[in-house]
Amino acid sequence: MKLDFKIFCDYNRNYPLREEVDESSSNASISDVLDALEMANSVYNIRRFNYVSKVVQLLSKEKLSELSGNAQSAVFKILQQMIDMVIKTGQNISIIQRILNQFRNSIRDSYPYFYYIGSERCWQRNIHTLTRMQDALKQIQVNLTKTNDEQNTQELPTFDWLPVEMQREIVRRLDNGNDIINVGVLNSNLYRVTKEILIWRELCLFHFGVDENVRERIMKLIQHNDDENNCDWKDVYFKLKRRYGHREVYAEMIHQCQICKCLYWQDSGHLCLYETINKSRSSIPISPTKLVSLLAQ
Repeated sequence: MKLDFKIFCDYNRNYPLREEVDESSSNASISDVLDALEMANSVYNIRRFNYVSKVVQLLSKEKLSELSGNAQSAVFKILQQMIDMVIKTGQNISIIQRILNQFRNSIRDSYPYFYYIGSERCWQRNIHTLTRMQDALKQIQVNLTKTNDEQNTQELPTFDWLPVEMQREIVRRLDNGNDIINVGVLNSNLYRVTKEILIWRELCLFHFGVDENVRERIMKLIQHNDDENNCDWKDVYFKLKRRYGHREVYAEMIHQCQICKCLYWQDSGHLCLYETINKSRSSIPISPTKLVSLLAQ
């Protein structure tokens, strides 16, 4: 699978992607794009991790049977970097576990069609690699459990020691309703905090208050409850989530220059060679879903 593009800013680690093809264009594979955007190293950047993990999830779920051998190697390189990151930090275990499970399920569901790209032996090796990664992840969880047990015996400060006001501010910054519910199971104080109407109202507006059509849907749900103050915002949130899904929000995203069509990480900046010609320089954020669709062209 090839992507057509012109190389404008390779020296700046920006990756150009052309939707229009002409005689002077060259070819780049998915693995070239992932390497040029330094996806594997980006897992160590806390601002980029969620974005990269979402891209890997989408590739494994929707495009696994279409990945070339080099693209498969690039994706597994990212996974290995994620495992190494977990070993060093002990963070994001659940996300990586979910990605590995998704990979195995995709391989099983794609059988035998994925053999069209790569041999059976190659895919068996991939399955073995996933198994090894899952075993390593389980060992990390065991080690973390032992460490936590040792720390508990030393009576170190815990989340419960924080004032209720600080606990409330932390809960308000969670962007997933399931996480809020799980936090409420910890103790009675947090349970009362997670029942507050304001938290669920802010969560609804955060995910669904941007789109005008969805805002109208929210107003209809509120009117159905007659009183906005007594509206069950938790119920409204889960109804909207089932229908529209979550809003994609990432601390750091890949952007595309609207002049030269280069792809680049937002915090890295972009030196456009055509900026002097076209003064109206602008860029648009590229969501993981959009990026995967571009890679699949």
